[in-house]
Amino acid sequence: MDFTDFTAGKDDDSRRLDRVAQRLLPDRGYSEVQTLMRKRLVKLNGARAKPDTRVSEGDVISVASFLLSSEDVGEKSCQMSSLQSVPQSASEPEFETVFENEHILVINKPWGINVQPSKNGGENLASMVSSYLAGQKSGSSLSFSPGPLHRLDRLTTGLLAFSKSSLGARWFTDAIKNHAIRKSYLGLAEGRLEEECRWCDRISDAPEKSVSSFHTVCVSKDGAEAITTARPLAYGKTLSLVQYDIETGRKHQIRCQTSFHGHPLEGDVAYGGKSNAEGTFFLHAAHLTFPKDNPLGLPPDLSAPVPQGFQKKLILGLINWSGQIII
Repeated sequence: MDFTDFTAGKDDDSRRLDRVAQRLLPDRGYSEVQTLMRKRLVKLNGARAKPDTRVSEGDVISVASFLLSSEDVGEKSCQMSSLQSVPQSASEPEFETVFENEHILVINKPWGINVQPSKNGGENLASMVSSYLAGQKSGSSLSFSPGPLHRLDRLTTGLLAFSKSSLGARWFTDAIKNHAIRKSYLGLAEGRLEEECRWCDRISDAPEKSVSSFHTVCVSKDGAEAITTARPLAYGKTLSLVQYDIETGRKHQIRCQTSFHGHPLEGDVAYGGKSNAEGTFFLHAAHLTFPKDNPLGLPPDLSAPVPQGFQKKLILGLINWSGQIII
């Protein structure tokens, strides 16, 4: 019987064998994978092993080739043993990379594309990043799947981080929960925000009757805490360029709070903003600040310039901005 070999990477170290094997056989149920192991159709280092056996980096997991489709083998080729073909170089990404190392990928998200797959289909960044990383000659893991570490709305642009290792995913997620990572956004709000404000509200899902084309949120006494500092940077005739520093990461937090406090984003009709010629609002994740002693090799801060459409709107709105934000 022919077997296909896969080499465990460092992110597979100490994981249960059955969990790793299930990643290699995504169409098989968990109990079925255990049955395949008992039948010696999945082996560890050429021998039968119990499902709860802990994998070590460098171990070879052998799967009966008839269990794998040609597509499965192709997707895993960068993680096979040296006897299998390995891509010589990563394919060119379809997005702008701001920072990348073995743990984290940070991109400058373009306007109008979903981060995760949606029920309406279309391109999504999670799939694009996954394809890009699959083409890299890293082979760091059989069981770890890269993914976005925070969220940005489809119409929001700017810095978006993806995990490339389990260490990167764990540290980044914990750092966000502990407020060790600072996130700053730029937005164009209606009216004149006269002074810096710190908004402490509670946000929950909006009642069904208020839902328009998509589900929105609202300020509610029973909601989750949302904290945002709004700092005016420059003014136009009818708009304010505002820096939003968020301490929490609630769904639509900035859009909801800035509207609740009297300055909705222009063009954000779902949250009370006036429609505009562009047919969209302008909100950009401009800056990320990290602890200097972080274990991932991240720089102290990362920035992404506002996109051309945002720049054009600043000019049309007669907003004379120096290009600096408040750190």
